[in-house]
Amino acid sequence: MTRILKRPSKLFWKLFLGYALLVTLALVACVLLILREFERFYAEELAEHLKAQAVTLRSQVRGHLKVGNSDELTRIAKEVGGHEAKRIRVTIVAADGIVLGDSQVDASEMESHHDRPEIRTALATGWGTSTRWSATVSLMLKYVAVRVGPAENPEGVVRVALAVTSIGAKTQSVRRIIWIIALIALVATAVFALGLARIWTLPIRRITAIASRISRGDLSVRARVRGSDEVARLARSLNEMRDHLSHQLTTIDGQRQILETLLNQLQEGIIVVGSDGKVVLANPAAMRFVDADSGQEPSVTSWVGRSVEQCVPQHDLQRLLLSGGTKQTNETTEEESRHVRSVEVHRLVDEVRIELPTKNGPVAVLASASDIVLPGKPTREAKSDSDVQPCIGRILTLTDITEIARTIQMKTDFAANASHELRTPLSAIRGAIETLLNIDLSDDAESATRFLGVINRHSARLEDLVTDLLALSRLESPASEFRPMIVDWGRFGDELSAKWTDRIEKKQLHWEWLAPPDLREITTNPQLITLALDNLVDNAIKFTAAGGHVTIRSKREHGNLITEVADDGCGIPIEDQQRVFERFYQVAQARSGTGSKQPETRGTGLGLSIVRHAVAAMKGTVTLNSEPGVGTRVTVSIPQLGL
Repeated sequence: MTRILKRPSKLFWKLFLGYALLVTLALVACVLLILREFERFYAEELAEHLKAQAVTLRSQVRGHLKVGNSDELTRIAKEVGGHEAKRIRVTIVAADGIVLGDSQVDASEMESHHDRPEIRTALATGWGTSTRWSATVSLMLKYVAVRVGPAENPEGVVRVALAVTSIGAKTQSVRRIIWIIALIALVATAVFALGLARIWTLPIRRITAIASRISRGDLSVRARVRGSDEVARLARSLNEMRDHLSHQLTTIDGQRQILETLLNQLQEGIIVVGSDGKVVLANPAAMRFVDADSGQEPSVTSWVGRSVEQCVPQHDLQRLLLSGGTKQTNETTEEESRHVRSVEVHRLVDEVRIELPTKNGPVAVLASASDIVLPGKPTREAKSDSDVQPCIGRILTLTDITEIARTIQMKTDFAANASHELRTPLSAIRGAIETLLNIDLSDDAESATRFLGVINRHSARLEDLVTDLLALSRLESPASEFRPMIVDWGRFGDELSAKWTDRIEKKQLHWEWLAPPDLREITTNPQLITLALDNLVDNAIKFTAAGGHVTIRSKREHGNLITEVADDGCGIPIEDQQRVFERFYQVAQARSGTGSKQPETRGTGLGLSIVRHAVAAMKGTVTLNSEPGVGTRVTVSIPQLGL
């Protein structure tokens, strides 16, 4: 800005030249007026001086204005006027115009002067004056004539003249002084105009420089406000505009940051395409969906301004982004443009479900596209915002529905598995009942007893399935509320041991309940902890061979209750450990533990799923560690929540 202020601006030269020209013209006019008045005053003074000389000479020649006295009159004229050409010229003229004497020319050779204007005026009024060219002496002369004698009977005229060149020579010094003063005043005027122009242009140039910096986006500058004149009001208005612009930019930047934050944090992918088929907006989620297997961090700015084909390799997504939408061309009529400007988009949403490959496996994505009205780009011909024509683009939303699809598939599988699991015992019961109806119970009591046993076993299994399904349904219900309370952990262990004593003794297993002495009370929901440990103990007993061990260990650790149910049964293969918590998932038949082929060893396939949901309802976690042929350990960690 310092460099800009040092260089004179056009406004500076305009003000300087304007002031200088105006004052110069006024000064020249004043000088000319002064010179004119001086010359007029000098001429009047000279006329009075010449008149006084003529009056003095008149008293000398009165009564002698006769032709016979010509020599005497000539002598008197020469004595008064002298013989040098630039001195006063004295002429004595008779009343009839005959020259009786002259100080510079022989009177006898001079023509009659009766027609001279000063002579006529003097004879008529007493005195007269004129300035004219003298053919006699070839000079411009100033004449003053005085009448001799009364007006009724004048004797003649005494005329005194002075050369104009002599007058000019006498006034030349005065003129020179006046012009010198005028030149000094002109220089002072230039300096004054220079200073005044600088004083006026300096704040304006500063304001202009500040406005230029503001127009380039530098809002850190402010104009200095001094006084209350127009320039000060201009500076104040510029500061107000700067503050308003800064506030608007801050607001816009805040809104932009909010929009960017929302777009960046959205799990759904967003892609907006203009009517020209180029990307206008995209968020990182969309780029991760589209280029999921690249493994690189997406760069949103690299997409903006590029065509859809360059950014989106999936043809289904390209079709959604490029189909529909009213593309405006150069042939769009004014009527169509007005229609586009006022139209509201009411197009149906196009949807397609696709699978996108990722390094973690395929991802199911629901892609939804629809038309969207976008603001048009301003052109040079546009005079206002209303002249900017909007365009219709496309917006694509990508939603990850992998979990939803998995949930739907799980529900479908659950319904199919539940139907199958329920139909199997029902079919066995129905078959046994039909057989019983067709046999003679008195003759074949042994067969009847066997089929009744089948009905008993399958009805028990059916009861277990229904019980487990009801428990699982209650755990998954949003309306279910499980409040924690204080549980006597020692008493809980005694009740759990008593509940499974018969089965433990029947299989000759070694049972252990291990808890530190200080672990007397815990805070949890008794129904949920009972449901989880019952299923874990049931599995441990079921899949442990006779003479094996089932151990339950409890401890406090980092504010959590850690409970481990361990057995030395058959174990679970590694490839099945990730799926055993799924509903109705069962390991191969060897998982029966003892190798027994009796159907009662087969579970419902819902136990570990119930455990997972029960622990989740207690805000806890469950982990499984198993090794085939060695045993299984299931660890439940439950936070100790307050009542």
